[in-house]
Amino acid sequence: MNDSWNLRDPDNKIVELLSSKLDISIMLSTFLVNRKVTNLVEADIFLNPNLDKLPNPFLLKGMDKTVDRIVAAIESGEKIVVYGDFDCDGVTSTTILYSFLKSVDANIEFYIPERIEEGYGINFDSIKNLAENGARLIISTDCGISENELVENCKELDLDFLVTDHHTVPEIEPDSYAIVNPKQKGCEYPFKDICAAGVVFNVVMALRHKMREAGYFEVTEEPNLARYLDLVAIGTIADSMPILGVNRIFVYNGLKEIPRTKRLGLYALLKKDKSIYTTRDVSFGIAPKINATGRVGKASNAVRLLIESEKANVDSLLAIIDQDNKKRRTIQDDVTAQALIQADAKIKENPNINSLVLSSTGWHPGVIGIVASKMVEKFHRPCAVISINGHLGKGSLRTSNNINLFEVLKNCNSSLIQFGGHAGAAGITINLNQIDNFKSLFEDTIEGYDYNFSETLDIDMKISFSEINNEFFRDVERIEPYGKENQPPVFLSSRVEIVSANILKDKHLEVELVDKGTTRRGLWFSYNKDILKGQNPNTLVGKMINVLYTIQKDTYKGNTSITLVIRDLTEA
Repeated sequence: MNDSWNLRDPDNKIVELLSSKLDISIMLSTFLVNRKVTNLVEADIFLNPNLDKLPNPFLLKGMDKTVDRIVAAIESGEKIVVYGDFDCDGVTSTTILYSFLKSVDANIEFYIPERIEEGYGINFDSIKNLAENGARLIISTDCGISENELVENCKELDLDFLVTDHHTVPEIEPDSYAIVNPKQKGCEYPFKDICAAGVVFNVVMALRHKMREAGYFEVTEEPNLARYLDLVAIGTIADSMPILGVNRIFVYNGLKEIPRTKRLGLYALLKKDKSIYTTRDVSFGIAPKINATGRVGKASNAVRLLIESEKANVDSLLAIIDQDNKKRRTIQDDVTAQALIQADAKIKENPNINSLVLSSTGWHPGVIGIVASKMVEKFHRPCAVISINGHLGKGSLRTSNNINLFEVLKNCNSSLIQFGGHAGAAGITINLNQIDNFKSLFEDTIEGYDYNFSETLDIDMKISFSEINNEFFRDVERIEPYGKENQPPVFLSSRVEIVSANILKDKHLEVELVDKGTTRRGLWFSYNKDILKGQNPNTLVGKMINVLYTIQKDTYKGNTSITLVIRDLTEA
């Protein structure tokens, strides 16, 4: 077997226990254990992700105090401002909280800073302006947990500050009125990896409960919180949260809300009228457009789009966002090309380098996070991409390995002005003269982790083609929705014969495969051209191979067939 292939070896006792207790197939039980779902409670949530399985929102530390303060502000008519981050999670969490508070007649506004003019995090001048314009309660979404100095300075402005966030909590928390963050010490909420939209959804759950107890909805309509799950799902998927536990409940139910959304702006973003939406639709169709506003435009336009009820205004905002997305793609392609040149040179100079730190003047800070992700995808090393402006650099870090970037940056803190984030993604601010020092500290820290530079393809199980039938596919479908830590099941079939081969659109390989008398069609999108060695695809015919693949159903003119989506293959 190829060295980069890892055939998982689940605990058979746990597999058999789940299969017996839940009355599911051994195959489905194997899928669960391979995704570290190893007890009956977790398995029940995974297989039946119903809303009644959501934890009590008051388990979140600081929730009671947060909700009481918001209710008091609603009752007294104080001006509340929701202050959000400018990425998709920040936009969706801001929209959720703003929309709920608007529906209960709060005196509410929202504010999202502009990336270039105001930078990362919360800007004190903007808070000062909001206070001068009457704000008495600021509620942060997707930001604030690292803003110790800012929160302290805000105490002179005669306003209260509530922090709702999901990023890693620093050793010293901001001295705000209250904090809701599942990563706080002493927080009893059972699932720590929810995004800001998930945190805010818990806040509105708790708010509605308190208001219902107080009899508020005896005189006004009670909001249906299921209608907010479309945004929770989009934020969760866009922020690359694991699609397990609470997040699975959010995403499973939220994807069902998307096709019936009443948000004119979201409906306009969808472009296609579909009855079923997948995580892929969100990742490649919705999230990039929302993110583009915060990268190269104004993220406030995305919030306005999602709350707008007039079609003419929706059309106008959508045109702006589409233009932002085109601009983002152009800038991103340019920076990616430059970053690839730097990365290739660094690896050529030192093939054993453990990390990549790439930097340049003029790189747009709005795209460096995407570029860092692309570098990780290609080179399988933790990567920092730094945009230099004058004497300062703003950097985005990404990794695909089991490396906690927030912990890594603690070891690099002496070279940094500021850092924040979580395990898989982080941001830094750095002085230009400290970049070389940071490179050394980053490399030395990463060197202490055990990982390899090649991509490892995890395999769920080894099967023969004859096992792939409708019942088999139904078990595979129960693993959806897919996402981080819950990828589509991958299968290995050994010693199958290629009976035909064809190249589609000069980049995809189509093959017909036979395994012990059973024939299957396989497609390898953007296939590895090294397997042909410059020869005609017909040279593959008659060869025996080992093949890794996922499966999908294709329907054409009423006929349904199963296609193997090839991930890799080797000669047997």
